[in-house]
Order: sequence, then C-alpha cells, then structure tokens
Amino acid sequence: MSERTYSQVNTGISVREASFLSPAQFDALLNSSDAEARANLLQGTAYALEADQLRQVQVVEQALMKHLLAEYDWAYQVALNPAVVDLFALKYTYHNLKVFLKERATGRDLNFLLLDAGPYSLAVLEQVAKTFSSENCPEFMAQEVAATWQEYVDYQDIRVLEIGMDLAYFDHLKCLAKDLDHPLLKSLVTLTIDCYNVITVERALSLKKPNSFMKQLLSDAGTLSAREVIQCVEQGNLISWFQQVNPLPYDVELTQYEEQMRAGRVTAETVEYLEHVLKYRILEQASFEIDGPLPLARYLFGKELEVKNLRLVLTGLDNQLPIDKIKERMRPIYGQ
Repeated sequence: MSERTYSQVNTGISVREASFLSPAQFDALLNSSDAEARANLLQGTAYALEADQLRQVQVVEQALMKHLLAEYDWAYQVALNPAVVDLFALKYTYHNLKVFLKERATGRDLNFLLLDAGPYSLAVLEQVAKTFSSENCPEFMAQEVAATWQEYVDYQDIRVLEIGMDLAYFDHLKCLAKDLDHPLLKSLVTLTIDCYNVITVERALSLKKPNSFMKQLLSDAGTLSAREVIQCVEQGNLISWFQQVNPLPYDVELTQYEEQMRAGRVTAETVEYLEHVLKYRILEQASFEIDGPLPLARYLFGKELEVKNLRLVLTGLDNQLPIDKIKERMRPIYGQ
C-alpha cells in the first residue's frame, strides 16, 4: 500500500469536504423565518428538500439517513482498509441485528427500522439472527447473537436483546481497534465504550436503580471495571476517570468540562456532548495529514455530526424550540 495511493484517496476526500454545510449556513438556517426560507437555503446542498417535506419529520429523517448511508457506500468503495469505515458503520450492523432478533421474538415485521450500512449485508445479518451461523461474518459475532437469544429465551425480556447487542458491539469495536493498531483510532474506540458506561450509570442513578442492575448494562471492554465506573459516578469523582481516558490533556477547551466534574455538576447529557467534542478534537489532527487513514475517519465522523446537527435544527425549528436551546445541543461543525 503506497503513500501515493493514500494521497489519491485523501485528495478525493478533500474535494468532497466542500459539500459540508458551513457554520454560516447553519446560522442562516437557525435564523430562518419558516420552512420556505429553509428550503431555499438548502437548495444546492446535499440536503435539498421542499418546504412541505421539511414540515414532515419522517420525510426529513429519511432524507438525512439516505444521504448518510450513501456516504458509507462511497467510503467502502474507496477505503484502503475497510476496517476504518467499520469503526463508524458497525453501530448500524448491531442495530440491524437488534431489529432481526426483535422480529423473531415478537413475530412483527420491523423491516422499516433496518439501515442498510455496515460491513455485512442485511441478508447475512438476517441469517445470523435466524441460524446463529454464517460463513460471511466472524464466528464470535454469531456466538454473541446466539448467547443473547438464549438469554432472551430464559428471561423473556425484550430488553435483553438490546443489552446483549450493545455489549457485543463494544467487544467488536475493541477487536477492530486492536487490528487497526492506530493510537488515535484506538482512542476513539476507548472513548465510545467509556462514555457509554458513564452515561449508563448516570442515567441509572437518576432512576435510583441498584448497582446489580447497572452492572448488567456495562461493558467490561472499558478502561475501568463496572464497579469502578459506578464508584466514580456515585462519588462525583469523574475527574479521576477523565484524566485516564482524555487523549488531549493539554487542550484548554476541555477545561470547562474538568471544572464541571470537580464540582460534581456532570450529567449524562454533558458526557454525551463531551464524547463528541473529544472525538472531533482528536480527528482535527487529521486535517494536517496527507497520507494515512485519519482523513477518511474525520470525514465520516464529520458527516455523522452534520446529520445530527441538521436533524436537530430542522426538527427543533419545526417544533418551535428556542434557538438558544437548539444551539446549545449542537455538536461541533466540520471545519469550524
């Protein structure tokens, strides 16, 4: 695999970057008066929709996901190492496995929930969910599906399917990171798992759930054990966790989050936002890389955030949410 080949791929990525919505375009959308104005602002972008379409949440969601899934199709076509794309697309694989398992458990047709993205086709995933075996996916994946289904059979609780596939997803991510052996990509995976664990504990504690309940939900692929994560959150000592997982210890923009942790003012929503900020800041370093896998990773993460932000803006304005409330929930904008 030559540097020239990486250079060619990354040159193509730099061309596609021009399609990202700019901060100015997001500001214009936020300050638009109605759906007609927003439709005009989106003309000429990858998200062009008519005013009547913008008033329909389901139509907006379908358009956003259609664009995002097309981006993953393109990424798999150009990626020198598809595992880089897998890091971002694998969540759709395990989402689809949940859907197929829930179909099997309930007898309902849930095909409308499927998202055709990721390293394995929907046909392969359906086979795994039905037979617990496939020649076209890793054996450990089929084993996880089988184990999750057996637990559902034992307890007859549909939530088992959600939990089992979430934990299997994190284990799979960890395997990908090990195989890629890239320090920054490993950091992305570590943050994904660790933030999930902290967010899960924060939410469980707010609902006054016992520790035994929380431990069933937590991934053991994180930096801290389940007991340690629960202890950090219960004692308001998330700063000790953050100092272990933060790959950017000298980034002054993260100081505000450290201060909130020391003051015990961190919520699940804070950690969700922080996760995206950290990943964005890690991948910002890719803007100076000509050769290697980081530009593609940065591009895909940027697309995920763009879709998330546009969904928030369009649905928030349609529901007449205050602009300041929408802004405070927005994730970093690519190239900002």
